[in-house]
Amino acid sequence: MTKALSILRGRFGRVALLDMDTSLVDHAHPHFHLIFKASGPDQNFIVEGRPVPLRSDMLVAVNSWQQHAYVHRGSEERTLFLALYIEPTWLAQADRAFAGCAASGFFREAGIPITREIERLRTDLVQRVADPFDAHDDLPEQILKLCLTVSHGFSAWREQSASATATDGVRDYRVSRALRHMREHAGEAVDLDDVARAAGLSRAHFNHLFRHCTGVSPRLYANALRVESAVSRLRLETSEIGGISDDLGFSAQSNFTRFFQQHTGTSPNQYRRVMADLG
Repeated sequence: MTKALSILRGRFGRVALLDMDTSLVDHAHPHFHLIFKASGPDQNFIVEGRPVPLRSDMLVAVNSWQQHAYVHRGSEERTLFLALYIEPTWLAQADRAFAGCAASGFFREAGIPITREIERLRTDLVQRVADPFDAHDDLPEQILKLCLTVSHGFSAWREQSASATATDGVRDYRVSRALRHMREHAGEAVDLDDVARAAGLSRAHFNHLFRHCTGVSPRLYANALRVESAVSRLRLETSEIGGISDDLGFSAQSNFTRFFQQHTGTSPNQYRRVMADLG
C-alpha cells in the first residue's frame, strides 16, 4: 500500500512525499502539477493517453485540468515521489512568468529533462519535506524557485499562454453555467443528469460539449472537485471520516476510502495523519 510520508499545505497549494506501490486512476487537478522521482525504480505516467517516463533525469509536468494516471510497474521495490500541487493563482501572483500557468497548454510536453540545478533543488526539497523538525518558514520561496527553474527555457510556452485563463477552453455559456453549478456543490454527490438539465442540454450533448470546452469529462471534473473537498475537510480534526464520507454522498465509508486511495494513493486516515498546515 502506498504510504504518505509527509504532506505540507499552504497558500501555495500542497507538496507531498509519497512512497508509491499502487497505480492511480485517470484523474485531473486544478493545480500546476509537477512530479519528481526521489528514489527507487523508474515509473510511468500516462498523460492525455501518452506514456511519460518518470526517471532521475526526467520529471513529469501536468497542466491544470490535464487528464493523467499513474501505472505502477509492479516491482517489489517502491518508488519515492515528490509531488507538487501548486495553486495557479498563487503562482501567477508570485511571479508574472506564470501568468498563464492555469492554461491547458502551459507545458506542451509532459516529460521535462532535469538539469543539475533542478536536481539540486529537488534533492533539497525532498530532505526538507521529510524533516519533521524543519520549520518550513521559507518553503513557499523554495517551491517558487523550483517551479521557475523547471519552466526556465520554456519562455515561448509562457508567452503563448500568458493571455489564457483558468477556463482556457470554456467559451460556451452553458458549460460555464454547469461549471459554476458543480463548484457550488463541490462538497456533495453531484448528479450529472441534473447538471446537464441545469445547463439546458441533453446528457449526451452535455458530455460532448463539456469535454470540448474543458478538455476533461464531466465525471472527471466532478471527481476532482470531490477529492479537493475531501482534502480540505480532512484538515479539520473535528470531522470524522465517516461524516466526510456521508457529506460527499458515498453510500459507505469503504467506498469513500477506495475512491480517495485511487485518486491520491493513500487512505483518508493516513492523509490526515501526515498533513501539516504552514499557516
